[in-house]
Amino acid sequence: MKTLFEKFALSFARQRTDIEIPGSPERCLARFVAEDTEGNLWLVEKLKDKQAAWRNTVGTLLAELQQSGVPHILAPARTPEGESIVVLDTIAYQMTPFIVASTLPRPAYCADKERGRAIGEFIHALQQAGRRIKTPANSTPALPEYVADITDTIRKRRPDIARQLEDILPHLDIFFAEQDSIPLALAHGDCHPLNILWQDTNIAGVIDWEFTGDKIVLYDAANCIGCVGMEHPNWLINGLVPELIKTLITKNSEFAANIHHLIPAIIALRFAWLSEWLRKDDTEMQELELDYMKLLVTSRSEIEHFWKLQYTQ
Repeated sequence: MKTLFEKFALSFARQRTDIEIPGSPERCLARFVAEDTEGNLWLVEKLKDKQAAWRNTVGTLLAELQQSGVPHILAPARTPEGESIVVLDTIAYQMTPFIVASTLPRPAYCADKERGRAIGEFIHALQQAGRRIKTPANSTPALPEYVADITDTIRKRRPDIARQLEDILPHLDIFFAEQDSIPLALAHGDCHPLNILWQDTNIAGVIDWEFTGDKIVLYDAANCIGCVGMEHPNWLINGLVPELIKTLITKNSEFAANIHHLIPAIIALRFAWLSEWLRKDDTEMQELELDYMKLLVTSRSEIEHFWKLQYTQ
């Protein structure tokens, strides 16, 4: 560990096994928190094979976003040569500033308008900065391609679920047909409240950037809203979500011009979660996800009407 820290021109003090780490542990081989001799905390990650190049690209992006003044960016440590990846004994490592954050109160956080406003302001700042710097290409397939691929797999392996999707997929047709006309913007790629570090209702940092890149302007908001609504559908029209939408409508004309595609975008992004529940063989969550998609379809006009009342006031 001492050698790793020295590569980043830092001095190792001790490992902090007493600190719980937020975010997904599946995104690296192993991770832990360490403290340097100045008392700063670092998230140390051992990376999987073939992760290093992309993680270095993301590290460069985060450094440029930080330099551009985007708030809540935790850019990884860099070597004197400007690299954010160090290889020791054939293992690639990356170190990112670690913030001890407040525990997100679930599901009570969904009621907090302050959080919705903060997330909206972050998404807008990120998109604006993306216009000024070189950004990586979309790191995930376009949504029509992604949904088609998952659906094809489901038809082959789970015809019972495929039959339920027959009532959902037609509601994505117009959205997918007009996909190429929706502007692209820099996205976090997995923006939801659990990938945000909070201190009370204020954002302290944003983590897990592996899926970043240029995506449709609705992408981050749709992903976030979908996750909040999954806590309980009532939160689609109360608290955090309406405030998030109102913030982006007010600040971002491209988002506002494409607001009619927001619910289809939410539904399309829920296919990633459905795929996850299928991979984990979690039948309870599979049924819950399908019910959620159906609710978004059947209640779309009512939800959109309520949102419009909020952002036109």
